[in-house]
Amino acid sequence: MRTDMKRMGTKGQRAAWMGALLAVVLGGTGCGSECVDTFDCRDKGTPAEGKAWACVAETCTQVTVDIEEVDAGTDAGTGSDAGTEPDGGTGTDAGTDGGTVACAPLPREQVLGTLQLQSGFSVAESAELSPEVVAVVSTPGPTHSLFGLRTTATGRDFFALGTWPDVTLGTAALDTVLAPADRASAADTYPSYFLAYDGTRLLAGYTKSGAGFPGSVAVVDPSGRDAALYLNAPGNYTAAGTTDAFFVNGGGLDTVTDGLGVYALVTSAKPYVAVKVADFPAQVGGSGFTAVADNGIAVFGYSEPDTYVNVAYAVSSTKLGEALASRTPVVLTNEPKVDVGSDFNAAASFGNGVALARGAYGATGFGVTDVSRFSLTPGLGGGQPISVGTRVAVLNAADACTSVDLLSSLGADLLVGVKDVNGRRLVRIRQGP
Repeated sequence: MRTDMKRMGTKGQRAAWMGALLAVVLGGTGCGSECVDTFDCRDKGTPAEGKAWACVAETCTQVTVDIEEVDAGTDAGTGSDAGTEPDGGTGTDAGTDGGTVACAPLPREQVLGTLQLQSGFSVAESAELSPEVVAVVSTPGPTHSLFGLRTTATGRDFFALGTWPDVTLGTAALDTVLAPADRASAADTYPSYFLAYDGTRLLAGYTKSGAGFPGSVAVVDPSGRDAALYLNAPGNYTAAGTTDAFFVNGGGLDTVTDGLGVYALVTSAKPYVAVKVADFPAQVGGSGFTAVADNGIAVFGYSEPDTYVNVAYAVSSTKLGEALASRTPVVLTNEPKVDVGSDFNAAASFGNGVALARGAYGATGFGVTDVSRFSLTPGLGGGQPISVGTRVAVLNAADACTSVDLLSSLGADLLVGVKDVNGRRLVRIRQGP
């Protein structure tokens, strides 16, 4: 996520960044009618290229951010003055802010940081989030209870997070994701960064080293009425829930093992029933991402062989129901494809559509360039196929100084995990003003 500007030396870069900061500091001290600080200008839309919103003389004003390309490889530990100033790759800003030395003075607002909200969307509430929480899911509402998957060196656990927007990590785990046989060796397990909810129960998983990536998923009733259930789930990568069912993207589930694909766990009655509902092509790079929109349309995906770029297809609730009833999986590539236009590393329901965190892998890991939404519309009567809308940007990342590290849902709204020098938080984004 580099800017498209020419290079210059580190001292010149810092001077440019400090000039941008000065404009914000001088304009952020008033208490006038339009704004007090940059945060009050968050609803003004996307600023022009090379500019940022600032509160100047009590008025929201676009100020020039005259920055040059800031490369983590040049400025964070390898440049001529790396390590000679507080931010030279050793300070609190390095790493947290994308590994650059210039992030600290960058104009930013408290909620979105340097992320740019796009037209047609608005920010509602936000809440602080523990850095140990790697996945979040909420109940339907109208009062939204939140649950989180907390991972540490010694544990993989379900936690209550309170009621939105009063998000607080519970003092004790609801239960552990680890099956009894793996609890003494948590360090040998790899958490799958998902948490799903079927209206009553939570589901999370993990894998281990070995042929086929052996793994398990845990099904937990947060009310404590039922004991946790642990099921075989090799290669489980992502999952999503809908009423009385989970969809697990992986290599098998419970006693059903039929190669990579999407497996459903029907939880409406006991014992739960596992069924493979979507087949991937014979040659794929690996499992992919999973989401179910509010209208029941699912988005399932996998990574391409060789490149490992993720792709996704949309499947109607009718076809999923037929696959469950007939025990005949949907051929995923026969369904409408989501034209993502790039790789992506997260997916979540966003009303009657899906939000994807797009980007690509680089020297410092996966860089999210934007969070975008794709509408999903059921086909008309007579068996018409569902319609996948074109990409609509929700958030754009102008730089690496504010990262997106989580997507989830809150009712019809989107929850985005945001992290920068101001900490980590969940931000609720709505469609419309």
